[in-house]
Amino acid sequence: MTNAGFEIFVVRCRDKMLATASRYLAKDSAEDVVQEALLKLFAMRDRLNDSGSVDALAMVVVKHLALNTLRYKGRHPMVELKPYMSPDDEADTNGIDIRAVLDVVDSLPSKQQMVFRLKHIEAMEVEEIATVAMMSVDAVYQNLSRARRNILEQFKTRQRE
Repeated sequence: MTNAGFEIFVVRCRDKMLATASRYLAKDSAEDVVQEALLKLFAMRDRLNDSGSVDALAMVVVKHLALNTLRYKGRHPMVELKPYMSPDDEADTNGIDIRAVLDVVDSLPSKQQMVFRLKHIEAMEVEEIATVAMMSVDAVYQNLSRARRNILEQFKTRQRE
């Protein structure tokens, strides 16, 4: 792929790459992952052709870099994941205030927050979550149960107020 072809590819796919990274990470981290993915792809541009498979490769690279970032952050207690939903999205779905739920999720301890987001927002299976978070399957179930319990308690508290 030529430099001009790579520029066209970047213009065409950058938003899709950013959306993929944003499913896993906060906006700043997602942008960093996209930049890192573009650097990797640029380094191997001579081996890339102009076919659609480059798009798929880009999405896979972004996903893996995002998961690697999650794994790294999972080893450190300061994990903060942002929702994939943008603030401009409709907040009320079937009588549920999504923003209120996400605010409560943001207040959870880091492991519970990460497990809850991966399970219910990213729709990952428990085994996948255990691999990404480097936890046992039992620990994932335990953190998921605690997260759900904490969310329920916080909503009960809000209703009393």
